[in-house]
Amino acid sequence: MMRDNDTDDASELLSVSEFSQEDEDNTSSHDDGSDAEHHQKKKKKKKGDEIGTKESKSVFRAKLMVYLVLVVSCVTASVLTYFFTSDQETDDFEKDFKVFADEIVRVANDVLQVKIDVVESLSISTTSYATKEGHQFPFVTLPDFEIQTQKAREMASSELILMTPLVDKTAGPQWENYTKFEGSWIEQGLVIQGLPGVNPGPIPGIHDLEESDHHNAGLDQSSDDADSARLGVYAPIWQTGPAPINASIVNSDFLSDETFAELAEQVVRSRLPFVSRMGRLPIAKYFANLGDTLDSPYSFVLSPIFKDFNENADIVGLYYIVVPWDIYFRDILPLGVGDIEVVVSDSCDGVVTYAINGPNSWLKSRGDTHNSGFDNLRVTGSIDIEGQDADNEELCHYTLQVYPTKSMKSDYESQDPLIFAIVVAFIFVFTTMVFLVYDWAVQRRQWMIIRAARKTQAIVSSLFPKNVQDRIMKDVDEEVQREANAPFASRGNRTKDQLQNFLKGKEGEKSDEGDEDVGAIGPKRSKPIADLFPEATIIFADIVGFTAWSSTREPSQVFQLLETIYHVFDEIANRRRVFKVETVGDCYVAVAGLPEPRKDHAIVMARFARDCLGQFTQTVKAMVVELGPDTEELGLRIGLHSGPVTAGVLRGERARFQLFGDTVNTAARMESTGARNRIHLSEQTADLLVAHGRGSWIKAREDAVQAKGKGTLSTFWLQEDVAPPRLWQENENVAEVGAGGAIQFNEDDGIDLGDRSHHSAGGLGDGSASGHDPDFLRMSGFAKKPTAAPMEQAPPVSVAERKTSRLVDWNTELLMQLLKQVVARRFAVSGRRTQPDALWEMARNVGEGHMPVEEVVEIIQMPDFDERAIRQVDPDTVILSPEVSAQCRTYVGMLASMYRDNPFHNFEHASHVTMSVSKLLSRIVAPEINKELLNDGTVQELLLHDHTYGITSDPLTQFSVVLSALIHDVDHRGVPNNILNQEDQSLARTYEEKSVAEQNSVDLAWNTLMRPEFGELRSCIFSDITELRRFRALLINSVIATDIFDKEQGTMRKNRWAKAFAEDIKPDHRRDQKDQNRKATIVIEHLIQASDVAHTMQHWHVYQKWNERLFQEMYEAYLTGRSDKDPSAGWYKGELWFYDNYIIPLAKKLKRCGVFGVSSDEYLNYALKNRQEWQDRGQEVVEEMKNALLSEEPEGSEPSAMTTITEVFTDES
Repeated sequence: MMRDNDTDDASELLSVSEFSQEDEDNTSSHDDGSDAEHHQKKKKKKKGDEIGTKESKSVFRAKLMVYLVLVVSCVTASVLTYFFTSDQETDDFEKDFKVFADEIVRVANDVLQVKIDVVESLSISTTSYATKEGHQFPFVTLPDFEIQTQKAREMASSELILMTPLVDKTAGPQWENYTKFEGSWIEQGLVIQGLPGVNPGPIPGIHDLEESDHHNAGLDQSSDDADSARLGVYAPIWQTGPAPINASIVNSDFLSDETFAELAEQVVRSRLPFVSRMGRLPIAKYFANLGDTLDSPYSFVLSPIFKDFNENADIVGLYYIVVPWDIYFRDILPLGVGDIEVVVSDSCDGVVTYAINGPNSWLKSRGDTHNSGFDNLRVTGSIDIEGQDADNEELCHYTLQVYPTKSMKSDYESQDPLIFAIVVAFIFVFTTMVFLVYDWAVQRRQWMIIRAARKTQAIVSSLFPKNVQDRIMKDVDEEVQREANAPFASRGNRTKDQLQNFLKGKEGEKSDEGDEDVGAIGPKRSKPIADLFPEATIIFADIVGFTAWSSTREPSQVFQLLETIYHVFDEIANRRRVFKVETVGDCYVAVAGLPEPRKDHAIVMARFARDCLGQFTQTVKAMVVELGPDTEELGLRIGLHSGPVTAGVLRGERARFQLFGDTVNTAARMESTGARNRIHLSEQTADLLVAHGRGSWIKAREDAVQAKGKGTLSTFWLQEDVAPPRLWQENENVAEVGAGGAIQFNEDDGIDLGDRSHHSAGGLGDGSASGHDPDFLRMSGFAKKPTAAPMEQAPPVSVAERKTSRLVDWNTELLMQLLKQVVARRFAVSGRRTQPDALWEMARNVGEGHMPVEEVVEIIQMPDFDERAIRQVDPDTVILSPEVSAQCRTYVGMLASMYRDNPFHNFEHASHVTMSVSKLLSRIVAPEINKELLNDGTVQELLLHDHTYGITSDPLTQFSVVLSALIHDVDHRGVPNNILNQEDQSLARTYEEKSVAEQNSVDLAWNTLMRPEFGELRSCIFSDITELRRFRALLINSVIATDIFDKEQGTMRKNRWAKAFAEDIKPDHRRDQKDQNRKATIVIEHLIQASDVAHTMQHWHVYQKWNERLFQEMYEAYLTGRSDKDPSAGWYKGELWFYDNYIIPLAKKLKRCGVFGVSSDEYLNYALKNRQEWQDRGQEVVEEMKNALLSEEPEGSEPSAMTTITEVFTDES
């Protein structure tokens, strides 16, 4: 058949216009179809609800009434019980509070009386001494006053006792001379207090109370004091207990203070003790250990000193006992009772609030701050002094108001009301449950039928098209009706299984007791549900490279990829009204034209195929960050064929809707003979597109296709330049794949970091702070696209540059996840958070004067097992600062820039090695653990720590090994070390011709990390000298281990292996720490060695890809004269030797380590298979690789991202 593939430009434009217009028509029809589908779902749900039998309305009402009565009774009884019990608790609380409050008032009065008794006793003792010794007042000094008052203070719980004799003003000078000669009691008192070295100073003359600081004060300063004139005398402070540390308080005239003068007048007038108003203690600073009581509320208890014991004896002095108010409320309540608040108020406008809890009391606040909610429970009392006139307004009378608190009330509140209410409710519920048992037994069978019917209906709706569902349900309804009309005894228990039996093809079978309706061949069955659809188009879409890709990934990553891609395809299918048939592995099968026939099925399927291809390409690019390197290299091979299809329900154990016929086979052949990222059309599908005016969409395939069972076929390609679908035409964003598999959109083809870069002063924000070229930031995806179009259009970003940017993103994300684990463990073990870059200078100088190879150690010191690490926070909840994230990405980008444009030793291969290291670390498994220990998390972690030699317990070790994989080939020149030593003799001399490339990589990567702009990143990696040394040791040992041709290092590693694994290891045997560390060191070295050549132990296609690149690198070195040996001459045998003497023994060592689980078996199996495949095909492959290189034309090829990046960072490196 002839087709015109030379359509002119006008026809092409018309085709594009029609394409867009029909998309709008399809969208409109899709909306109408959605409404119809929603209506059909409602009908299907109603039909499912009608499967069960209906209950009688009268029975339903009766049961509802009984349930209602039981519920109301239960609620009423429970509520009444709750409130009754709560009221009882409240009554107990109020009664106890009343008892406690009365006790507080009573004890406070008793305490005051004790203090009055003490001060009166002192007065009597003083009068007695003066009379007995014949001393005349005021010239009386009690001996041992410190000892006497010490006992009195203890009895009265007083802080201070003062004696103030009344001195006639005419005797003032005589008194002053007396006090100067009799002041030795002060020094004696200080000695008793344990303060013999304190100098109290000289005793001043009589002076006002507020002038006590003036040591030279005398009578001339206070002789005209108005307050002293009230009594015509002075009341100077004389003896005090305790003795003052500053003698200037002595001879301070208390009558110079208006308050004390008024109080003294009352005492002299009434000749009885009195209590002063509340106030602070201004003279506390003159006494030791009273400085912190300056602001506490105090009152003075005053008592007169009489000249003799006659009834009308003159008052010759006063005693003052200083008492803090909290003393009145101590040791009243038993331990555990509280809190109670006491508001103390005097008639002189003094108000304070004290809190009492058990035997303790303290000042809560000045003023009345009690909880007004307890005013109804207030208990009021007074503190009275016997003989005082309570109505005398000149005196300060004290009132106590006692209140409970919420805390005290909560002590009386318990769970008893709730418990009793629950018990009552439980009794009713139990009664109700007994009543319901019978009803449940009756309804159980019916409920099971309805439940099974709904579940089956949901399954049928998800598996079959609507018309097929209708036919299935119709047949089931007829079967149910037949069962209903049958005698009850013959029904058995099959009603609930009608739909399941139908789908399994067993609806003709009877129960064991009944007869079997047998036909000529087997049990009689209903007619299958199947139809012929004469016009349909089938698509087969297979992921190219999936098998090889999945061999390097974790199972969860494989399923994440498939779920994400299939979810995208399903959404497109729903939008295009294409019916998804099934997925077989990585192949997606769908059909257009059934179950609802449509004439444009070929056009619809062409659009669907193109949508799927476009979305697939964008999705795999976006998932590189999550799934790692090579993900974007996956392709999609699509085949379409149109023709008649037999479709129906294939009943059996897993009934499915299936397609049969030659059309299905041909569509599969179109897929298998197609090309990567191309849509392959059969001649029948192409004819339909041409018939519908879409001839411009197709292009004849130049080569003939030989299809199995079909012979030679003429096929076509769907044009790649067909207008893109509205799915991404109206929004030029790129589909980004989130963590949950959902598609999100970004504004850039690269993975956009948003505004993260501006946080770091030395990062990527300004493009110049670190010497970075803005063009590099743009091409690598480091900088965010401007929202407005610039005046000059930026140069296009190549595919290789975008790929490098995605690899940088993936490596950054991997390192950041490990850094979170490092920070989480560090905080759990030591409590240290990330600190500023305190170790920068030490880190810069570490290894100074030594080559990295000289720092290789036999045993790396691993951290001991620490139980605290088990309780560390979830690393996913750790939030690192934006500066750390930006610096990490910058650092990875700079590492990428230092990789040269080699075919093999490049940044892509380093990322592949990194991915292998990460996979092996994630596959580290625990040993067999006794069942008795499974519930002990600490024991499990300890066994895992021992079994894996501490590797799993230390995130810093894992981070270091992963970073080692990323840097191990930095600045690799594309030739072995022996050639590099000849080409760069300066570098060879620097490293003494030992592992030159590896040492150079370590130094470049380390020096870059030590740059000032990576301070926050370094502080996350190591926070002390121990971590710094372990980090560097792990880096050096791991990178140097990749030089497998250094004989000296190889011998050392063999010796370490012999020491570490000379004897069999018992699973539960605890080894000493040195042995543990040796094993950890050698396992880490072999881990990175295996990862460096991981391609040889992966799928054949992966091995072939990297083997070809290594051959290309070696052959180019030969062609350019850098190497004098033609690698093709011995490549075949060299690979066999490499497998036999290095790869397979290395894989066996991984298995011998016993920590890598199934990965060690996987690597060994792939190594053996690839070795056999190479033995069979290797010579042919070598010839093909050589011919391909010789036929290449290097002119005009686009420079890769590595070339550009390396040029940008030449100075930086």
